[in-house]
Amino acid sequence: MHVVVPTVLALLCGQPRLPMHLHLLGFSKGGFAALNLLSRHPRLFTAASVWDTSLLSDRPPHPQLVEAAGSTEQLDEYDVRHNLRCHAAALRGTHRIALGAIGTLAADWTAGHQLLDALHIPHHAYQDAPAQHRWDTAWITPAMRHLLALEASLH
Repeated sequence: MHVVVPTVLALLCGQPRLPMHLHLLGFSKGGFAALNLLSRHPRLFTAASVWDTSLLSDRPPHPQLVEAAGSTEQLDEYDVRHNLRCHAAALRGTHRIALGAIGTLAADWTAGHQLLDALHIPHHAYQDAPAQHRWDTAWITPAMRHLLALEASLH
């Protein structure tokens, strides 16, 4: 938040000040990060469109994630399910999340959709992206289309 966001804004906008709307787009663990950023900083980020986002189901985290975080406890601080629960009130009212799939993470998509419903967080759940969990351009077009639809619904 203090280094990456200003650096990206400086690269994209030519200055580190915040534009009116910051949108997030994420695939797999990048979708996990986008949902975390939106839930933890709902005044800074306007909307997130994610595809095949991991860690929305209750299965244990992958050992590589625990290793990268340093410990299970440190990873828990960034548990997207926990953060969505803690910050649900700030995400209610308008559609700010597009949750896409299904690739190989069908359980995560279903669990995420159910969690957002249970928390009364408006969202759009879509399944019009490719069925393979692979980083390529096939998922970006539907994810961007849904992100732009979220943006249009805010006005």
